[in-house]
Amino acid sequence: MWSGTFYSMMIGTVIQLFGRDLLQLTKLTKDELTDSFDIQKLVTQPHRVNMDLLTFVAWCLLIGILYILSLLALKFTTIRVVIVTLTFLPIALMLAFFIFRIPQLRDESHKTEFFTKWKVGGHRGSSHDGIPENSLEAFSAVKTEGGQLAEMDIQITADGVPVICHDSNTVRVTGVDKDISSMNISEFRDLRFIGTNVSLPTFEEAVAHCVANGLMMIWDVKNVDENLLKQFVIQMKTHNLYSKVLVSGFNPIDTYKVKLADSKILTGFTWRSWELSTTDESATVPRFSGALNAIAQVLDVICFGLARSLLMPKFLGSDVIFYHVNDVSRYLKADAAANNIYLAAWTSNNAKEQRWLRDFLNVPFITDNVGLVPR
Repeated sequence: MWSGTFYSMMIGTVIQLFGRDLLQLTKLTKDELTDSFDIQKLVTQPHRVNMDLLTFVAWCLLIGILYILSLLALKFTTIRVVIVTLTFLPIALMLAFFIFRIPQLRDESHKTEFFTKWKVGGHRGSSHDGIPENSLEAFSAVKTEGGQLAEMDIQITADGVPVICHDSNTVRVTGVDKDISSMNISEFRDLRFIGTNVSLPTFEEAVAHCVANGLMMIWDVKNVDENLLKQFVIQMKTHNLYSKVLVSGFNPIDTYKVKLADSKILTGFTWRSWELSTTDESATVPRFSGALNAIAQVLDVICFGLARSLLMPKFLGSDVIFYHVNDVSRYLKADAAANNIYLAAWTSNNAKEQRWLRDFLNVPFITDNVGLVPR
């Protein structure tokens, strides 16, 4: 009797709270329902998503989970421990954020100088018309074509020497199918860019070349170890590069290590939407299939929240958020500026887009061909 009365009260309460919503949801078409449960459209095309439906579903799930947990907690001690843990987890995360976060640089002249001078940079140098990417020639082309900065990608050989190459395997740029992490520096020096007699530079050679040509640099890191950290600090101090170098990468642990090694080094948080679930910049080619793809999309939504809210950059002490051009907006720039963070874009190859970034937003960017940037 009592249980029947209890359930009747619950059903009556649900109808009272959500009756109107339920009536409206019955009028939705199949396409509207499909769009509303498409995670990617939730981020990229929110106007196609029925937020009332998602809110209703979220409430139902929340009430259902709490109800089930409450019943289980009456019987199982383990469930009671889990509930207490979940209750205090947000507090623990908040404390960890403030305890382990890296303080941001404020009012540092070298930080202001770097972002005042940088307007246009070359993505892996300015590689076009037969000029190989990440070559010394590509870095020189940035300067002659009017750019201020060369972005370069750093890998590490088996014997611990940092070298310049975007891919971890050299087959795409040299034709030799071998991982850089499995070859020594002698083997690496024997490599040549496809169709040329041009060798791939070491990190030290690339830095010396850019310094000699008055070029600023972005060091895009793929895997930071103790030896590379030492090399960074040595190069920064030897050439006094604090106002001329930005260290950035997709892995937040790497830039966190760099800031810990030398807090004066400018670091960035590199990111694009759907990085975990897709392989291309337009976010159309899935990285996984089936359940793995769904998990990756959920993680991407979480990453979107951490990136767009600036929680992750602030935790890392980032001096710049280095976001894909598709994720850049004037609202993002305003939010970043309010948090003492600069905004930069990668990789823009459209003239109208470049004018918008440079003349309207005043946001620096990198491009594959510096010579094609409108004057």
